[in-house]
Amino acid sequence: MTGPKGQRTRRYVLAQRPATSTGPLEEGVLRYEEDVPVPSPQAGQVLVKVEWMSLDPATRSWMNGTPGSLPPSPLGETMRALGAGTVSASEHPDYAAGDRVCGLLGWQEDAVVHGATLRRVPEGVPLNASLNVLGIAGQTAWLGLHDIGRPREGDTVVVTAAAGSVGSIAVQLAVAAGARVIGVAGTPAKCAWVREIGADECVDYRQENVSAACSWLCPDGIDVVFDNVGGAMLDALLPHVAPNARVVLCGAISRYEGGHGPAPLHNWFHLLFKRVRMEGFIYLDHQARFDEIEADLLPRLRNGELRSREHVVEGLTAAPEALGMLFDGTNTGKLLVRIGHS
Repeated sequence: MTGPKGQRTRRYVLAQRPATSTGPLEEGVLRYEEDVPVPSPQAGQVLVKVEWMSLDPATRSWMNGTPGSLPPSPLGETMRALGAGTVSASEHPDYAAGDRVCGLLGWQEDAVVHGATLRRVPEGVPLNASLNVLGIAGQTAWLGLHDIGRPREGDTVVVTAAAGSVGSIAVQLAVAAGARVIGVAGTPAKCAWVREIGADECVDYRQENVSAACSWLCPDGIDVVFDNVGGAMLDALLPHVAPNARVVLCGAISRYEGGHGPAPLHNWFHLLFKRVRMEGFIYLDHQARFDEIEADLLPRLRNGELRSREHVVEGLTAAPEALGMLFDGTNTGKLLVRIGHS
């Protein structure tokens, strides 16, 4: 089956690396192309009409050329992104026109990708949820807590960036495990949301001293730290960890845009004396387990146990400016682009 002859699409190409590693993207980093021929899928490939695109902290690293979970996005090619959409044409035996899928589809309205790189979106699940609770956010939260954090009933769990896409799901999974959960977020509205989804307390780090707050909120210590921030935030929590605590290194939003080297941890000695396990992980290393994770998360999503918020921007051309929201805290929950098709 081939794609329609003469079909055209729109996309963003990574034209050059940013001159600076922080702040808004300079003009010329991304090149917008709006009359791009859509190739017909070849053997094993699928043509997908992209309907949703995910904006994630790693996007800026891919642009900057920073080594990470994946190689940097190549110059001159469509900018990398996770997306979800509907199959338009297929030369892969597992997919047919009309199937709903998600995968690395890029900053574009139509994508030709190998079928082996795609996942089918479960029946009855909105496409956008495949990029949120059932996607990178939910998979990351599940892996960090299940494999490293291992919260038990009665544990005290602290989640940083708790109103974000990963953090908010980590909060709910820890609550479901019977833990006492304290979130850290950046505005009163975000803290209200964190409490709404089950956290016992939430610290507004812009208004309160996080270390001082932990002194009275966690008098017996923190059993699990689920950290999405790194830097000074993580350093402020380390003096409050309990013996044999687990520190989950999930992200470092404080450093993704920075080009000044890693922030030092001054309180690292608490890890030694309290026999703490601190471990990082990358969700893409666990693709063989995505079915296992989905089998746990899907019923929780369907029965309402897992809730999420999404900050949706409209249209592909809104993506470059919207990317900055991840680093200035403008968005609450998963940042998504709804792709408009003319």
